[in-house]
Amino acid sequence: MTNQPSSRQAPAAAPVKLKPLSFAFPFLRKGRGQSGSSAQFTDGNEIYRLLAEREPSGAYLVSRKGMWHGGIHVTEAGAGQSLDLEAGLRCIADGVLIAYRANKTYPLSEIAATGSESPVQAPYSTGFALARHTMEFPQGTKLTFYSLYMHLMSLEDYANFPKRDKPSYWSREWKVTQHAQDKPSPGGNGQAADLSQQGLRVRKSYPAGEIIGVVPQGASVTIGKKEKGWGQVTGLQGASLYPPQSGGYVEPSDAVGKWIYLGHENGGPVVEEVIPDSMFDRVIVTTNRTCTASDAQGDGGGIAVKAGDLIGHLGRYDSLNQCTSGTRMAHIEVFCDDSIQSFLEQGRAWVNQHGPHKEDWAALGLSPEPTILRIAPGTVLYQRTQDKRFVPGADPQSRKTDAVQVYSLAELARDPNRRVTEPHPNPNPGYPVNWWHVEGVNAQGQPIDGWVCDFNHASGRVTREFAQKWIDFECLSDDHDPAHTIFATTRKWVDYAGGAEVAEPASRSNLSPLMVTVYDALFKKGDGKQAADELCTLAQTERGGYPWLMQAASRLIVRHESEWANPSKWKQLVTELEKQTGAKPQHEEEQKRIETLAWWDEVKAAVPGFPGPEIFHIHPIALGSNFVNKNLVCKQCGAIITLTSDFLRKIAPDASSDFVVAMARASVDLFSQYGVNTCRQVKHLLAQAKHETKRFKEFRESLNYVSYTGQSLYNMAPTAINSGFARKNMTFPTPSTKIVWIQKHLIANDAAYGEHCFGAKEQPGKDFRGRGLLHLTHYETYKRCAQAIGYPIDRQPELVENNHRIVNESGLWFWRDRALGAIADNPTNLGDEGVKKITHPINPGLKGLPERQQFKREISAMFNQDFSSGCTDD
Repeated sequence: MTNQPSSRQAPAAAPVKLKPLSFAFPFLRKGRGQSGSSAQFTDGNEIYRLLAEREPSGAYLVSRKGMWHGGIHVTEAGAGQSLDLEAGLRCIADGVLIAYRANKTYPLSEIAATGSESPVQAPYSTGFALARHTMEFPQGTKLTFYSLYMHLMSLEDYANFPKRDKPSYWSREWKVTQHAQDKPSPGGNGQAADLSQQGLRVRKSYPAGEIIGVVPQGASVTIGKKEKGWGQVTGLQGASLYPPQSGGYVEPSDAVGKWIYLGHENGGPVVEEVIPDSMFDRVIVTTNRTCTASDAQGDGGGIAVKAGDLIGHLGRYDSLNQCTSGTRMAHIEVFCDDSIQSFLEQGRAWVNQHGPHKEDWAALGLSPEPTILRIAPGTVLYQRTQDKRFVPGADPQSRKTDAVQVYSLAELARDPNRRVTEPHPNPNPGYPVNWWHVEGVNAQGQPIDGWVCDFNHASGRVTREFAQKWIDFECLSDDHDPAHTIFATTRKWVDYAGGAEVAEPASRSNLSPLMVTVYDALFKKGDGKQAADELCTLAQTERGGYPWLMQAASRLIVRHESEWANPSKWKQLVTELEKQTGAKPQHEEEQKRIETLAWWDEVKAAVPGFPGPEIFHIHPIALGSNFVNKNLVCKQCGAIITLTSDFLRKIAPDASSDFVVAMARASVDLFSQYGVNTCRQVKHLLAQAKHETKRFKEFRESLNYVSYTGQSLYNMAPTAINSGFARKNMTFPTPSTKIVWIQKHLIANDAAYGEHCFGAKEQPGKDFRGRGLLHLTHYETYKRCAQAIGYPIDRQPELVENNHRIVNESGLWFWRDRALGAIADNPTNLGDEGVKKITHPINPGLKGLPERQQFKREISAMFNQDFSSGCTDD
């Protein structure tokens, strides 16, 4: 056992602090190297390059055919070659899923084939998922935005990819098959069981707990958590239970919270997954469901989702024009209503007024350190000489940037080849001054690279910026054509797309007022005669300025009607097109597709507050880039201490790749949120966690005491064992009978010991043993942690061992709850004695203290080498 419930007095109510919204990019990078495990993207510029190199169509703002496009496309044959497609699309931020549609099988478009009686069939997905998110900054100013994931995989298609998990928000049941042949046992009076009463036993605990009853063959149940081939029943779909003994009786509700086997017996699976037909091929609005306590954004209901959660997989979307087969793709977009303009204005005003004042950030519970490095146009990128000096170079004009560059400071700091600390900064700005290696483009459209200094750069403006300022994002709103082209009229689009013999079809003068505004925001030079061409090729790599032009376009937040609403408006475009081409079957089929894809009206009718179709669109990668990477800066010495995978591999060589990724992400997203913001705290936290988790490999405490006798077990943990007896109202006539009971029921029975000693009346059948980064222990501690971190670990304690984000966040919450940061930061708590003082609130018995002290010394040495820590603590 490790920690005990806190006995300290609850602190006085603190001012309301903001909880930063967690973000993630919507897909994972395909595994590299020998491990082959996938990883999270951390650099938005890497994704921009990937989209530009691999996705010739489906770019943000403008498609290559001159159509408006409010999102981005990712295809299996394009960017998908570098993505982990098995891992699927991921939710971009914490929020709630408010609506979805899943195809059972893909709808088919049919086009007559030349020279064949059989039409060409082109499947396409209408499946989508829609999530709602809310961010707040400053206090009292909120923005509700939505993320949309279109063209998701159908149920039938999942059969082709057995390794891909179906989305958890899909309704599903488990049907008991004919291979489940358990029967009630004979009654107490010898009454034999009815031979027809066969099914699947329900046990109080697995694998050999008390039998509650038998679920009949053909009946369906719903399952919550799964463990080691067993599933916990959350509901019976109208089914009754056979009693455990013939002639007896059992209430169906008794099965809830108990366990059934999910494996194979008698030649086949005892249960099979069944997804109700009623779920498919219709818009399902989830806001009428009651949100759990874990839903931190549950206003109006919905299904809670977290940043990085699986949303779905790329679905089929075969082209009608090219009749290509087997195309898989997804469309991802983010949108919000008009409140975005006021939200940006208020946030920027607050940053302008309060940005330099760290105490004002602390009052909101936010990091006071900027997270973004901005290089303004006209900045010369310096060269580094062999004697390690930084100079403008022989031809400074050719090394002068011609476009804004924006970098995550955390991402730059992760690569030791991109940062050099200035040894003698002058004047001293109060934090370490660094030189950063960056890329850009010059006025001739040539790529350049070099070094900039993040304070008082001699040849240009380089600044550190706050994400809350949404630096360089701009809201654009103007009149636009309702037929979703970039032109002022549908006729002008037809002329351009069809190559009509008209003067200057691509001219700026032919664009809609909105797209003139967009064009002028991006292109400062030239006569505008090829404006449409320039807009249609924004994302192409052969264009000068890539990827900075794409980055600039991604920071335009543009008001335009959604393409998923008002499908009838596309008819005017088709009508105009057919004046030139004549009627074509592709046009009719395309109109059918558009009508089938639409969902806006159904969602708006069922979701209060959902906006009308005139919305502001936000580039999903730009949004993620602005908020995903937050550097962790030591508040005492100013070192950037965002943990890298390379560093974590040094201190945790045997940890799983998933854990390493999650811990690196936690240092970005969670450390500052829980007050872990100094070198000393990070070193102590990692040392303690390394001991508690057996070198970051085991996140659940083992309670198997087979090597002990009953007496020694009782002597070792009398408080925990007696609390179990008290909770269960169990008494014994003599101490010896108590020991006999312990020997019979607890010795060598990990599950029974855990339930007895760390269970709760509120959650029968569960145990609340030590789990997570610092071994969270006891029901009341789990309950308080659940309320703070927004996950239902008080009802599903296994989350604290199975979900790496929760493994980390629960440990960080415990660190803050026990005020361990103050102990670590106390300058008198140095060396081994400091480790001892940190250990006591975690384990009052100081178990494993020598190893904790050894880990602290080892981690400190590696930490100081990698992060140039200025905090002396040894």
